[in-house]
Amino acid sequence: MADSRMALASAEANTRGGGGPAPAHDERRSERLERIRREEARLRAWAERRGLLVHGLPPADDRQGEHGIWYDSSSDRYVKYTRPDRHQGYGIALGSHLHGASPAEYLDRLALQNAIFHDDLRLEAVAALSGGRLSIITSQPRIAGEAATPEEIDALMSPKGFRRLAEGAYLEPIQGLLVYDLFPRNVVRGADRTLYPVDPVVQRVSEDFADFLAQHPERIHDRP
Repeated sequence: MADSRMALASAEANTRGGGGPAPAHDERRSERLERIRREEARLRAWAERRGLLVHGLPPADDRQGEHGIWYDSSSDRYVKYTRPDRHQGYGIALGSHLHGASPAEYLDRLALQNAIFHDDLRLEAVAALSGGRLSIITSQPRIAGEAATPEEIDALMSPKGFRRLAEGAYLEPIQGLLVYDLFPRNVVRGADRTLYPVDPVVQRVSEDFADFLAQHPERIHDRP
């Protein structure tokens, strides 16, 4: 666990290229695409230094949504990779001009998920794809159970300081953290009745953007 958290933190910091993690959803389309390309170059260099750069991806059991997914029975973990054909290639993120996360934002999202939900997301590798694009490969434990109810999810988030903006969407205003896609399909209730979010989106947002989303919560799930 410690090594996986350190790898995530190292990858995110190197990919970001300096400064602290901060919201960047107000960037214009051209600025955002340029950010993504710069971060891809830094992430590739980091992965090469760490011996974590691989070439190509194995077939996935499922390619719906923002990830390709397959189950690794030897580790009893689900392995996921970001899809270059979806959301700018690095997962969901809301934006004022262009939706989709940058590589550093996606890595920050994983680290935040570990911190908020005491999860065990691990960075496994970075895949070099055709056209110079990359895919970030991660893994997470397989959790057996049933889908949680919306009321149970509300009860999970409130003690963590998050207030409900809409079904599946929550804001922690002090740190400026937005958690969404937290629908029952993405939260498993284990045999001990513990709730395990398995695929939430965590995003840093500015105060202005948080205020906008609080007034227009329907926009949170209104995206390509």
